[in-house]
Amino acid sequence: MAIIKSVQHSGAVRTSTLSGNIELNEATGELIVRNGANVLTRVNSEGFTYSDSAGLKRIRIGLNPADSSVGEWISKPTIDVIEALTS
Repeated sequence: MAIIKSVQHSGAVRTSTLSGNIELNEATGELIVRNGANVLTRVNSEGFTYSDSAGLKRIRIGLNPADSSVGEWISKPTIDVIEALTS
C-alpha cells in the first residue's frame, strides 16, 4: 500500500508520496510526477507537459503558451518544447 502524506498550509492542500515522486497541489490545480528533482509530467489547466528523464520538456498537449491555440507538439531530443513554441 502506498504511503501518502497530506500537508495543509495557507488554505492549500498538497498531497504527495513520502518519496516525493507524485504531488497533487489543490491550490494550483496541478498534478506533478517527479524523478528526484526533475519534473517528468505536469498536468494543469493548460494541458499536459511531458519531460525526458533529464527534465527537458519534450511533449506538450494542450495550450500553446505563445498564442493559446490547442494542439500537440513534440520537440527534437535536445530542444525544450515550451521554449520552441515561445520563440
